[in-house]
Amino acid sequence: MKDGKQQLSVQAIVFPIIATVIERYCGPGRYISRREIGPLLLRDTHSRKSIETAYKREDRSLSIEEYAGNMVQWFSRKWTEGDERWASLFKKFRRSEERIDGCWAYKPIARSAVNVFPDEVEEGEAAKLSEGAVFQRLVNAYERNPLARQKCIDKYGTNCYVCGFSFGVIYGETMDGFIHVHHLRQLSQVGKNYKVDPVAELRPVCPNCHAVLHHRSEQPYSMEEVQALLRR
Repeated sequence: MKDGKQQLSVQAIVFPIIATVIERYCGPGRYISRREIGPLLLRDTHSRKSIETAYKREDRSLSIEEYAGNMVQWFSRKWTEGDERWASLFKKFRRSEERIDGCWAYKPIARSAVNVFPDEVEEGEAAKLSEGAVFQRLVNAYERNPLARQKCIDKYGTNCYVCGFSFGVIYGETMDGFIHVHHLRQLSQVGKNYKVDPVAELRPVCPNCHAVLHHRSEQPYSMEEVQALLRR
């Protein structure tokens, strides 16, 4: 890495992506090790794009496969060092007491809804869908960005911003931390080079309220409008 500022910038891109992959692909009750996480980072369409973004900032003396593996090793080192900048991310996982296949391994303590919509459109499917459906995918992509998502949750918590619902309170520890994240800006205001402000423009919402917010596709309902519907 060239300096501390760039180092932190790369961490900000890659560490939440590693967390996403651990949550998405770790089977119930098992740990997933670095040897598995590295290839998964490149197999998953969304995480590969993020890894490639970070990789382009480097001298690229390593292959992208080696680079992805090194990022997971870096994640482990920061965990071992107890880096406070990543405490809110690391506390979501449990690390194995002993190394597995010579590497540290991880599993989620509780699922946290990294995938905003389970049926999101992937890039390869876009050509098969109507223009409106692809446009909806654009908003969903911003909503599921793991770094933006985490900053939103750090600010507002995991209770629904509209109705106050908490998965942890209702369903217990297994679902604690599960929440969707909603983008406040209208479709017409989102451009290709747009960068989301997670505190000003994202809010945590439960799946029910999220569905209602997006029910009016031409102009999504506002938070206040959905709250008014709840008071009827």
